[in-house]
Amino acid sequence: MEFDKLKKWMEVTQKYQNGKFWDMVFDEHPPGETDLEEEDELEERPASLKYPQTDIFLTEQEVILLMEIPGAKKEDISLTVSGSRLVVRGDLQPPLINGVTVQNERLYGEFQREIDLPEPAESKNMMARFENGLLVISYPRSFIREENIIIR
Repeated sequence: MEFDKLKKWMEVTQKYQNGKFWDMVFDEHPPGETDLEEEDELEERPASLKYPQTDIFLTEQEVILLMEIPGAKKEDISLTVSGSRLVVRGDLQPPLINGVTVQNERLYGEFQREIDLPEPAESKNMMARFENGLLVISYPRSFIREENIIIR
């Protein structure tokens, strides 16, 4: 198989990184039509299938997010924030290995993830660093302690 044909095949298969590629190839339903069970399965995806996987921590002073984005370059990742909504976008390029893929579990291509932050943030107060495939985002907490409200 020529390298150009292999490259085109990889581009097609990367569009179906949800693990259902071969199910879709041999599916009895026309494209766009699914069983109700399959729709329920997609709605109940565990958090571990979200990409990039993210942990959020609250300290007394700040909110800290850790995101795993292995194989990415910081130039290929962008962050935007609006109130309590953080959007992470990126594009993961596959390695240029001149060979046939036998197993492919890693994700490649464009991704986007919207994350609801536990507290609102302003971009000017956020710090982000990318190191060894781990994106670390932090910002100061705006609600450090609980305060009483007087009822009138």
